Amino acid sequence: MGAPASSRTVPESPGCPLCGSPEAEPFARQDGYDFARCRQCRLVYLDPMPGDAQLAALYNQASGPGAYLAKRRSRTRRAHFKLLRLAPYAFAKDVLDLGCGGGIMVSALGRIARTAVGLDISEGAIACARAAFPRHAFVCADFRETDLAADSFDFVHASEIIEHVNDLAAFMAFVARVTRPGGHVYVTTPDIGHRARPADVRRWDVFSPPRHLQFFDQKTLTEVFARSGFTARRRYRDRKPGLQMIFAMPKGGGD
Repeated sequence: MGAPASSRTVPESPGCPLCGSPEAEPFARQDGYDFARCRQCRLVYLDPMPGDAQLAALYNQASGPGAYLAKRRSRTRRAHFKLLRLAPYAFAKDVLDLGCGGGIMVSALGRIARTAVGLDISEGAIACARAAFPRHAFVCADFRETDLAADSFDFVHASEIIEHVNDLAAFMAFVARVTRPGGHVYVTTPDIGHRARPADVRRWDVFSPPRHLQFFDQKTLTEVFARSGFTARRRYRDRKPGLQMIFAMPKGGGD
């Protein structure tokens, strides 16, 4: 999920997206883009970040139905298999799939949830999702511009999305705002600290700017959520270099 073309811009070299420190060291250069690593928290991030218009063009350039219908059978099978893991958090609850694409995970979650909503910036993705799964609600908007009410969801599914956002603070503020006290967030993202990650990070297939803008390990992802009031509850181990974690919003909220 990127950001729509608007008057917003991202300032050059604003500091670390996680801790705000201006102290960083060069990390790697890929396809003409420079990544830095924060000397304080060790987050790896693109510096400078692309602006909203560039990301909007990127995420809408291939938004025809074919992009979301491809491999639907295998994606549907994987989504329903994932329900075994997510059922304790989503059963009979109000759920949000953040960066829902063509709606397959919304449909799967809708089998066990009280309500299921999908949010994505791509017009093509949302059109496909609405046509395929008309009984569920889908919202086409940037997360910063939705009218979703505070404390709307008991469970937020955010798979392979946090690495794409160019305003990490705004993203986390949104997630914290819509998650009810006592609710949970399921996050997946590439794991730059995983032992299976290529030694030469430039050979890692997900190290692909400007689609992926920042890279986390377990420590930095946990810190991102802790700063927004969440507590890490569980990490699921993965043989591939990926993070899969559950975070909880305390019942008293994030204050």
